[in-house]
Amino acid sequence: MRVAILFLLLAGMLAGQAVPIIFDTDIGDDVDDALALALALQSPELDVRAITTVMDEAEMRARLAWKELCIFGRKDIPIGIGADEPFLDPVRVRRHAQFDAVTSEDVIPGPPRRAVDLIVRTLLDSPRKITIVPVGALTNIALALKTEPRIKEKIERIVLMGGAYFMPQPEYNIYRDRIASEIVFRSGVPITGVGLDVTRRCKLKAEDIERINAARRPTTDFLIRSIELWRDFPGNSLPTLHDPLAVAVAMKPSLVETQLGRVQIETASPMLFGLTLFTPADRVPQDGPVANTAVAQNVDVERFLKLFLERVTAAARPAAAGNEHRQ
Repeated sequence: MRVAILFLLLAGMLAGQAVPIIFDTDIGDDVDDALALALALQSPELDVRAITTVMDEAEMRARLAWKELCIFGRKDIPIGIGADEPFLDPVRVRRHAQFDAVTSEDVIPGPPRRAVDLIVRTLLDSPRKITIVPVGALTNIALALKTEPRIKEKIERIVLMGGAYFMPQPEYNIYRDRIASEIVFRSGVPITGVGLDVTRRCKLKAEDIERINAARRPTTDFLIRSIELWRDFPGNSLPTLHDPLAVAVAMKPSLVETQLGRVQIETASPMLFGLTLFTPADRVPQDGPVANTAVAQNVDVERFLKLFLERVTAAARPAAAGNEHRQ
């Protein structure tokens, strides 16, 4: 009886603790990465332990993420520079408009850190399991899993933005490194897949942009500037909150309805590269890979947008006590 009471007390204490996360991002392409990082930093339910960048000029992406951290007053969070290219495909050379916000002063202090090393060390050193939130290609996560298999036991779950599970369409993050994606989905680690099926419904309106702009804070000024730079590309107008939804689900899973099953990535046919092939749990063969992925099939758009706008327009949250010396 005493053991049961102690267990309930401990569960109650843990329920009130912030969820520790590692945020893996290709910030600098779509503006939703910068918006997702802002949401993570502004949410008391999350404890951002590390940030890693991935794909096509990962070092510049790290400097852009560092600039955002500085503006939000979060220099305590370490940043790791990740893989520039996928397992099989080359680097893509193109202009990243949001890099225009980076100046010569936006330099990460100290020697550069490799993303894989930072992911592994952060996980192994943590007394609690950590949630990984990748919102770009899964290269860093796959490399970390292959480099140090022990980290599987230290991962609470992976909440990723990627895939399209109920429509026959490849999604960029999965397609960009289909081999890394297959490694992650086959790892056996619990995964929540937040794909295009739900993220496409979460689009900001013009009045939402005006609300962010009207806050007149250094943080919101940075976000508005990021949106303006993103709009430099033809066809970009109002941001879709693909990546912020994944961050929100990491702290409030009830924002989405999910279905458990198994996800396989198409890696053999060039015409179908990157497709996320979802099999519901009740149809997964008993002798095959386990059904370890809960894929989002519905989202409470109104509740999510309300949460997002409240958080990103609020005053910047200071680092929690004890976090000041993480770097």
